[in-house]
Amino acid sequence: MTQITINIEDKSILPHLKKILNAIEGVSIAKPSKLKECGLDEAIEDVKAGRVHYADSVDDMFKQVLDI
Repeated sequence: MTQITINIEDKSILPHLKKILNAIEGVSIAKPSKLKECGLDEAIEDVKAGRVHYADSVDDMFKQVLDI
């Protein structure tokens, strides 16, 4: 299967373009893939979701890790 990526500046023509492409036999439109998040984006999401741990010191951190 051959794939072509098309960049469109004017979003108002997108519905018309999709209609034309769907009318062509053998042509399908793939859904846009989600961009992979970088480590910083993942870390920010962890903080927002509450997936963080706090420690008062290094000794406290190791105690928490070993108790888990």
